[in-house]
Amino acid sequence: MVAAEAADFAALVARCGGRVVHDISPSQGRHVYLKLRQAVPFEDLRRVAEALAARYVTFDAGPMRSPKGQIRVAGCPYKRSMRADGQARTGPLIGYMALTMPLADAVDILRHPCGLNVWERLQRELTAELTTREPALSLAAPGPCHIDTDGRPWLPLNGGRRPLPARLAELAETGAWQASHLQPKAMPYASPSEARYAVMRSLASGGWRLAEVLAEMRPGGAWPGLEALLGKRSLAQRRAVVRFDWDRAVKEAVTHRRAPKSHTSSNYTPPQGGAGLEERWPVPRMIIDTPVTSPGNYAELQIWTTAVWLAEHDPVRCKGWGRRAPSVRLVLRALALASRLTGASTTAFGVRSLSLMSGLSWRTVATVLAELRDERDPLVVLVRRAVERDADVYMLRVPHAYRGQATRHVWEAGRIETGHPAFLELGPVCALLYESLSACPARPVDLQRRAVLSDSAVSKALVTLASYGLAERNPEGWQRGPATLDEVASKLDAHTLFAERVALYRKHRAEWHAFLGVMGDPAEWPSTAEIADSLAADPSNDVDVGPVDVPDTPAALLDAATPPEPVSTVEDPFDAVVAMVLNELGGRVIRTTHAGTSRPRPTLRAGPSP
Repeated sequence: MVAAEAADFAALVARCGGRVVHDISPSQGRHVYLKLRQAVPFEDLRRVAEALAARYVTFDAGPMRSPKGQIRVAGCPYKRSMRADGQARTGPLIGYMALTMPLADAVDILRHPCGLNVWERLQRELTAELTTREPALSLAAPGPCHIDTDGRPWLPLNGGRRPLPARLAELAETGAWQASHLQPKAMPYASPSEARYAVMRSLASGGWRLAEVLAEMRPGGAWPGLEALLGKRSLAQRRAVVRFDWDRAVKEAVTHRRAPKSHTSSNYTPPQGGAGLEERWPVPRMIIDTPVTSPGNYAELQIWTTAVWLAEHDPVRCKGWGRRAPSVRLVLRALALASRLTGASTTAFGVRSLSLMSGLSWRTVATVLAELRDERDPLVVLVRRAVERDADVYMLRVPHAYRGQATRHVWEAGRIETGHPAFLELGPVCALLYESLSACPARPVDLQRRAVLSDSAVSKALVTLASYGLAERNPEGWQRGPATLDEVASKLDAHTLFAERVALYRKHRAEWHAFLGVMGDPAEWPSTAEIADSLAADPSNDVDVGPVDVPDTPAALLDAATPPEPVSTVEDPFDAVVAMVLNELGGRVIRTTHAGTSRPRPTLRAGPSP
């Protein structure tokens, strides 16, 4: 098994475009060396090593779990390890480490190391193991669906892609869909389309990518029969049919797959899911019942989320965000969550709903949205303004500056929990830093790079998180602490604050709906010209009140009569407010009512919908 798994790993690196050096020990152990042209962060190296340990039973990730890890290289003496009195002791010399390849080839590989593109492809091949190790909760795809570098849906399998069953492999090779021995037991194929889709369905469930399938269908590939099953179509039609079948097959596989199985390792443990959306935010039931995002919509969401990541690392754009950058990043995450809930690239969530998802006040969310839509190359576009009970509709947009990289970035697995009530007290900087922490220790400089925060902000946030047990420090760096966000939220009474905010927003919404009920149907509202004509026709609406001449009155009547009330020459305060709203705030009169007097009072409308 050791030799087989070492050869499989070497083949995996070769499939990623790299080359390896391999040797053997006198005890038949194997070493496989992958040399990179540039150094990679230690935490990334350890993460990949542990993913390889999940795939290969005989893989020892111990030397890669510490920056001080060491191994024997080819030519080193090998002494058998012995255990005596419960302690490991070095035994006698039994041989030397020896290359299992020509020396000239090994020297050439070491002199021409692999580029970082090989490292990125290797991480992409290990997507299933990386996701199993640290499954993302908030912005992850529903189920095991991912997006490959070509923007097509993909279901990575724990342990790597699985070969086709013998019957389907022969069908894909020969295309003989009518052969009796190639028919399924349940029901024979009625057409070439059914046979082709059966092969595509098995490939999608087996961890294959569409690009790999197309490569095998080309002349010289292993499956020319699968190409023949497309019939007499043009090249463009053939590719369109294959893409349609692939998307449909991935969608069915997502629905039916319960947990990824490994065909090379028996130490796989299904990922433990976290709390549902109902336990995180009291979102409306109609949102929770929304169908899961389809692979196509999720592909768009993941590309946009990658564009957000690129924007956060863009110094020019971050400089434009200024001191409000942490709030901007949390609002963008809330928009991504809203898109994931609705399954569309457009969202119609009000500022108060986004406030609950981001942990910011609704006024801050409104200000951030206004700034985001006014950017030169924006991440969001306002497609429709709020009308009555409907909120503003925003469309997620990938800026032109990031479209070339948005489909090629490899996401790291992790937990994004910035919308937790605990961060109402801890603040947005702690939320972003906690998002960057994981079970692997990291240096503060690495956390600063991950979270895109200043050195001072990271230092202060680490102290705050450590005081509540959310972060802890060991000799290798900082990692997540033993405390949970729910425990910290209970200690800070953040759940009460969150409930009060929800109650306040519900009150705002009830008041707004009551106001709309009084106003009636907007179609029946009079126009501005009609209101102006009605005001001009009513003499009591004359607001130009000047000095009034009191007529001559006999002295007896003056003595007996009640003194007349003085006539004020000051303008009516209500008229002053109306003039200010009309002239300064851009308001408009939508209805004129009588409020207990003979003078009609115009009802004004100004300001956004809650």
